[in-house]
Amino acid sequence: MMSNERYPLRQVILDDLTSHNKVALLLLLLVIVSAVATVWVTHKTRLLTAEQGKLIQTNNKLQNQFIHLQLEEKSRSQRIQVEGVASKLGLQAVKKEQEIILVR
Repeated sequence: MMSNERYPLRQVILDDLTSHNKVALLLLLLVIVSAVATVWVTHKTRLLTAEQGKLIQTNNKLQNQFIHLQLEEKSRSQRIQVEGVASKLGLQAVKKEQEIILVR
């Protein structure tokens, strides 16, 4: 004669896991934590790499502007020096009426 007795399968499995496989459960938990940490670190690294790229572009633009400003400052200071020497020598700028354009 068969008995119609039902075993609580879910409870049996949980009892088996918690009583005999504590190390396996701990390792499984550690693997999951490690995987989540790896995904998080990878995400943060990508964000920081993108931000670094933007900062490098901004730095390059600022360096170019600085170089152009230095060239402009040098050009203006040279023009002032030339004008100073010209005035000492009694030279003056050519007027529009005095200009002659040669066409070939």
